[in-house]
Amino acid sequence: MKIEKIQNKLFGKTFVSDVFICEYMPGLPPLAVKLYLYIVYAAENAIECTEDTLAMILNSESAVVNENLILLESAGLVSWQNDTVLVNDLVQKEVERNYRLRTVARPDDLCTSEREKNFAKSKVQKAISDKFFSGQMPISWYNEIDLWFEKYGFEPDVVFMLFQHCANNHVMTKPYIRKVAETWGGKYHIHTPEQLEAYLNSYETYKMLRSEILKRLKWRRNMNVYEEEIVEKWFYTYGYDIEIIDIAMKKSVSKNNATLATFDAIITSWHKNGLTTKEEILKFEEERKKAYTAIRNGEAAGMEKAGAGQKGNFTQRDYDEDFLNSFYIDEDEMK
Repeated sequence: MKIEKIQNKLFGKTFVSDVFICEYMPGLPPLAVKLYLYIVYAAENAIECTEDTLAMILNSESAVVNENLILLESAGLVSWQNDTVLVNDLVQKEVERNYRLRTVARPDDLCTSEREKNFAKSKVQKAISDKFFSGQMPISWYNEIDLWFEKYGFEPDVVFMLFQHCANNHVMTKPYIRKVAETWGGKYHIHTPEQLEAYLNSYETYKMLRSEILKRLKWRRNMNVYEEEIVEKWFYTYGYDIEIIDIAMKKSVSKNNATLATFDAIITSWHKNGLTTKEEILKFEEERKKAYTAIRNGEAAGMEKAGAGQKGNFTQRDYDEDFLNSFYIDEDEMK
């Protein structure tokens, strides 16, 4: 005996996994999303169709539909078996991807400290899910957080503070949060809340420094990534504040084409000479000027002696600030 259900397909229901909505849909182009939804509908209702049919239904072209089919296949949403398109089970795929076999030790065999660490990690992941994802944090975020624990050695509180920091900045996209995590853990080697607090305090000082530099240069634009790296070097690597940086800016700001690279040549020379305070730098600059003055006077005296019989035909060379600053150029940079 065969039993069938009488149902108008128009009033049926097509199940779409939340995994698709949360994990895949945001990264797909609109046509690929529509194509996937129709393929799921066709699969559930045993509808056969060709690429030409799909193109007509989606108001597109066969070649474009084929490109998007390839895109869905590369994303792991569908697969091919001969000439049949199979809709992959995304829930099963996620379970298999996130299931970890117990290959080392039973939970009872783990040391107390290890169990406590795992419990703390799970606890902070739940806290992040509850506060920033309304309790519905996608599985991929759990994988991402696990990676940060392993790669950067973050303590659980640092991970929570990471999400809080990004939320305060009103940017909660995965690329942005991932970039902040990379900066904290990869660039500045932050592991503990204490280290993070110290960094954030210094970062506020850095932002004020950057703002002051923009103001003094009268720039009506933000710094690009390369200019940011230069200023970060002055602040984080050299430990220079605005008073020291201002000395370099005053030396070159009169130039029409003054750039941060111009100031960087001067500031880097101070760092290479082991100068750390404003007083040391001012003394260094004063001695440098005296040395150049001696060179200038010596050249002038030599020229006067050589041209004693042609007095009046010699014009003394005028050494401006650009000439003096040229001595800051690193010979390695000229190669």
